Amino acid sequence: MNNKSLYIFNPQHDLALANYSPYYHAPKSAITFAYDLALLPLWYSSTHADIVAETPDLNWLDEQKKRFNQSVYIHTKNTTEYKHVHTWGWDPEVRYTLLQLGVSPTCLPSNDALNKIKELSHRQLAAEGMLYLRNAIKTIEFPEPAIRFNTMDTVIEFTQKYPEIVLKAPYSGSGKGLYWNKGPLTESLAGWCKRTIAKQGCVMGEEALPKIQDFAMEFHSDEHGHIVFDGYSLFQTDDSGIYKSNMLLSDDAIERALECYISIDTLHSIQQHLIDFFETNIAGHYQGYFGVDMFIYKQVDGTFAINPCVEINMRMTMGMVARLFYDHFVANGKQGTFTIEHGLTEGELLTKHQILTNQYPLIIKDAKIAAGYLSLCPINEKTFYSASVIIN
Repeated sequence: MNNKSLYIFNPQHDLALANYSPYYHAPKSAITFAYDLALLPLWYSSTHADIVAETPDLNWLDEQKKRFNQSVYIHTKNTTEYKHVHTWGWDPEVRYTLLQLGVSPTCLPSNDALNKIKELSHRQLAAEGMLYLRNAIKTIEFPEPAIRFNTMDTVIEFTQKYPEIVLKAPYSGSGKGLYWNKGPLTESLAGWCKRTIAKQGCVMGEEALPKIQDFAMEFHSDEHGHIVFDGYSLFQTDDSGIYKSNMLLSDDAIERALECYISIDTLHSIQQHLIDFFETNIAGHYQGYFGVDMFIYKQVDGTFAINPCVEINMRMTMGMVARLFYDHFVANGKQGTFTIEHGLTEGELLTKHQILTNQYPLIIKDAKIAAGYLSLCPINEKTFYSASVIIN
């Protein structure tokens, strides 16, 4: 077997998992996102890796490889077997895509393995994780776990329990499939609930809390069933909960930032108990990175508290990309921002890219960024999605 690893960026994974068909066709926006950021794995891949990219900008790729001493190549059908295959997330569609690209079935998870990954990707796992933490750490008062609703009557009853609630599709991610509601259920949201229950079997609901700061703990599950903590992600979302950016900081700096709200001992306790939970529930069934979204919120008495298990992303995350990028490509002591952007018109992102390139000149020392702006994927007139960093 070849010693190389293969990487493919399939951000449509959450949608494909909900659909659960090898022949799923994602919306145009998701396909464009995957196309524009196809080379993003350059920044989180191992050495001696191949990347799946439909029409890669090889000049741009060669420039980055020289700048940062990278050893990656574009996948061709001449290489069919890999030591490891890394997707953004595993689902029947990406497995089928890789088979069509000539990847050997022996490198890919079986249908039974995919079924288990789908089970673990359901938002029910986050509710179970929250219940586990509530029972394991009695000294801290955590929010109520999310509740699973299989009928509209139970959803309507839940709207009367809290001033504001958030309803979630069981299979969705990156802030999508979330809806906030105050008072009686709106007609449009009731329609969404009915459709989601019909398609995915239920909706999940929980009390909406006054969020102060989003963050996440990132983990890795290996082939031997070991779960390890791989760092923090301090990120921002828009008003709808959709991911926008990550702070590029050391883990120590993130802990110091969070210490304004919650003790580091509490963070470490949550981290260890989550590892215990995952060793019982996912070890042996899933290999790769995954993240647990959390947030700090303000209580009625004005004090701060933590929601430690908002969402479990059983896949690669932008927070983990930011974590690995910071650790491998940012000079010691520097800080910055990792941002995902969506342009609405042709040329919009290219114009912004040219402005930022001039405004923040890139300074690289010993294959690490000391200052400046860098687009993490090539940008041209037809680019509608970008990933970039600015190091201060």
